[in-house]
Amino acid sequence: MATMQAGRNNTGFPSVDKPWTKYYSSSEVQNIPSKCTLYQNIVDRNIDYPNDIAINYFGNKISFSKMFDIIDHCSKSLLQIGMNRGDCVTLCTVGVPEAIYLVLACSRIGAIANFINPLFTKEQMVDRINETNAEWIFILDEMYSFIKEALPETCIKHIVIIPATKSIPVFLSKILYYRSKAIRILSGSAGMSQQVIVWNNFLAIGKKYIDKIDVPFEPDTPTVMVYSSGTTGASKGILLTNEGILATNYCRNLPPDPVERQKTFLQMIPIWFSTGIVISIMIPLLNGCTVIPEPKFSKESFAKDLVKYKPNMTLTATSLWLYAAGSKYTKDVDFSFMECPITGGEKVSGEDEKTINSFLRDHGCPTGIFKGYGMCELGGTVTSTSDAVEYKSKACGAGYPIHDVIVSAFNIDTNEELKYGEHGEIRVCSPAHMKGYYKNPEATMEFFKTDSEGRVWGRTGDIGYVDEDGEVFILGRATDSFRRENGEIVYLFDIEEEIFKDESVNQCKVIDITEEGKRKLVAHIVFKDGDTDNLEKIKRIASILSDRLPDYMLPDYYKIRSSMPVHSNGKRDVGSLRIDREDLRSTARFS
Repeated sequence: MATMQAGRNNTGFPSVDKPWTKYYSSSEVQNIPSKCTLYQNIVDRNIDYPNDIAINYFGNKISFSKMFDIIDHCSKSLLQIGMNRGDCVTLCTVGVPEAIYLVLACSRIGAIANFINPLFTKEQMVDRINETNAEWIFILDEMYSFIKEALPETCIKHIVIIPATKSIPVFLSKILYYRSKAIRILSGSAGMSQQVIVWNNFLAIGKKYIDKIDVPFEPDTPTVMVYSSGTTGASKGILLTNEGILATNYCRNLPPDPVERQKTFLQMIPIWFSTGIVISIMIPLLNGCTVIPEPKFSKESFAKDLVKYKPNMTLTATSLWLYAAGSKYTKDVDFSFMECPITGGEKVSGEDEKTINSFLRDHGCPTGIFKGYGMCELGGTVTSTSDAVEYKSKACGAGYPIHDVIVSAFNIDTNEELKYGEHGEIRVCSPAHMKGYYKNPEATMEFFKTDSEGRVWGRTGDIGYVDEDGEVFILGRATDSFRRENGEIVYLFDIEEEIFKDESVNQCKVIDITEEGKRKLVAHIVFKDGDTDNLEKIKRIASILSDRLPDYMLPDYYKIRSSMPVHSNGKRDVGSLRIDREDLRSTARFS
């Protein structure tokens, strides 16, 4: 395999040496497309394959030709109702085909597909919708309950209801028709101030439109907006541009063979995250793959879908892979169909990686799990593992930077780049970065830092390091810490690292709580054998830590758990750990 020259400088600084380029194959490097919209690029790459399947939704196989036809109707309707370049088309939906049509129609006309996170509080929804001045919203009927309390306090004047059964095959649609909430919403809308129509009636509006559909391409035009979680402050709209989304596709490290025409990709990450809309839907479509949308984000749905659809590729949270590894649904299934299993979203422990890889190997999968790291502000993907001949995945590593991306660690206080192995804030130079935070220039300026060479770095807020092979390691969030009276920052994941050295520990999370005005540290532990009541193990761990760590890093309490709580987004639910104070084992009892 031909590789590019790398690592000759050997300065010790990752951004200069770029040691990861030794893994790049010249055959993997693709030319960035001519400047055009995401929609136009998908058309250009698939126009010669009209009968290939773009979407497989519960067995309803929608060809590229049919998809482009519906996008055409959708684009005309958006223009007919007055949508212009830069306007927000607000969506509250999962990854149904209609959501895909709307995103690409927005790209075509220069509008922004604005995904409201249904897990937001009422206040968050009201604030995020009102700042856009949007008058139209598209709601999947099954999602209406999430947003109905917020709607009366928003600027919304028109509601388009998407029936959950709209794109399901006719025979299934008839069976499930009674479950659809669209009719009930319409019949109960008399007291609503907004006009309510259904999807088909919205598409019919476009029949009156006779002008040109395509809006001239303009560089740096946002086409998708997703949101930060808001767990560490107000949620912020993240503007993703046409060029940024296309760059994510052309810069990827993942093995090139699976991402090819008519291979299948199971979409499991919710569409309101960039990983869900960009990585799991748009990139497969750009490469002529068939997208299999899964409306329900759950462990059981994932395991069943693996068996039902036998997808060639999928990306989902580690917790779902762990469930599949022990599920009754996958027990006797041959996984030789799975060419590219991917996990991401949070750090993958060495034990979890072993469990997933053993499952895949024992079930005939030709490869192990691929890992990656990224964030919405940076297009969803920053690093990934790969099948490059020279590359060997490292335990607890997040892979190496994808093409045209630079990753390094920086000292938070001085903004100086750190050398290999030195811990600091992970920062990223990426052509896939967001345009900025919507109507929030202050937060945008805080996120981006420009160095003396003019390179623009995105601040991830994660602490980690880069090793001499270019592997990126993520240790935890910068906020997962506390500052001592002398100004020293103490990272809680450093305590977890010491706890993990005990071979009996499967999972661990250390959090800080306030008790009687004082900071206390709590170590939540899951043991490999499932034991939930073994005080001797806790005593052993506490004794070992007392020998290795200073007093201010020693946990005040321990809690043995059968499992870690998981948030509905698939990540570990730290918020639940903070409020769970039952059965805490105080270290005072051990002295």
